[in-house]
Amino acid sequence: MRGQAALVALIVTLILATVLFQAASPDTETQLQQDVRHRRVIVKPTTPLSEVNRDLDRVELEAAQQQERAAIERKVSRPAQTPPHVDAEFKGGIQTRSLNNLLGK
Repeated sequence: MRGQAALVALIVTLILATVLFQAASPDTETQLQQDVRHRRVIVKPTTPLSEVNRDLDRVELEAAQQQERAAIERKVSRPAQTPPHVDAEFKGGIQTRSLNNLLGK
């Protein structure tokens, strides 16, 4: 009797395990299916030529504006040119000449 009860329990366990395994397998993905799903290649559509040209024009305009700004900044930051009669060496030369004229040299 114990042998038959153990055999019946084993058969019931195997049947239940088989049923549970078959019920669970359609819902679960295999590793290969997961890899295929995760490795899908995403291909972006090509950018229309009109959009590329518009972007190029915008970039060229911004570059030209930057160059203009840089030129203006260089002009503004350049030291002012002084006329020759304001220069210290020029004044010193005039004073020396005037003193020499007074001293009779």
